[in-house]
Amino acid sequence: MHDIDFNELKAQLKAELEAELKAELKAAIKSEIEGEQDVEMEEEERNDQKQYNKQINYNILTQKQYQGQKAESETEADVESESEAEAGAKSKNKAKAESESKSESEAKVEADKKGKYFG
Repeated sequence: MHDIDFNELKAQLKAELEAELKAELKAAIKSEIEGEQDVEMEEEERNDQKQYNKQINYNILTQKQYQGQKAESETEADVESESEAEAGAKSKNKAKAESESKSESEAKVEADKKGKYFG
């Protein structure tokens, strides 16, 4: 009948099993490495997003501070210009009042002189 060499069959079966185990191990290691790389990439993406968000927050705070300082300086400038305008108006009013009082005094003096001489 058939002559079967058990040692040869055993060696062939052993080689096939080793090949299958190697293939399975390679696939398992490859999937594990890919899984770790995915986790690392996700962590890097999260860290990058955190840094990006921090930069946005810093920019917003800086902008608000700048706007606040600008508003303060504009308010100070407005107050100064208003006070200068008030001071200018007061000095004009004072000068006008002084000239009017001087004119009135001179008119009284002239009227008194005319009254004395023509009266």
